[in-house]
Amino acid sequence: MDSDDVHRCPGLDGFSSEVNGEDKMTDLALVGSSKSGKGPWRPARKVRSVAIFGSTETDFRQAQLPEGVTEVVMFSLFGANDLIVTSDMPVTITGLSLMGSRTMRRSPAKQMPPPTAKSLRVSGISIMGRLSIKDVP
Repeated sequence: MDSDDVHRCPGLDGFSSEVNGEDKMTDLALVGSSKSGKGPWRPARKVRSVAIFGSTETDFRQAQLPEGVTEVVMFSLFGANDLIVTSDMPVTITGLSLMGSRTMRRSPAKQMPPPTAKSLRVSGISIMGRLSIKDVP
């Protein structure tokens, strides 16, 4: 697998921006369609997912996250953004739902992760749409 295959989430077409050779942002945007991606990939420090009259499913189970916090910004307008993570990945979620939903369905953690663990910070806006985070083994 070459580095281009690892960089993008398989199945989800994304755009990345580089600054000084380091990926700063990965963008996933869909209008009126549905996409799902899983497998090994290397997200940037910030990932944006936009679903307008469509849906995205972004799988972080095999993602090769950079050290520290990876920010995920999700926007849903009459659509759905679904995020799949491992049960041991620390995730925080904030945001706004206007006639929509924002849910996190996770298994109880077996132990507290170390403060230096790789983690996701998710912020989202859902307008008559859905933002969902779940763990799947």
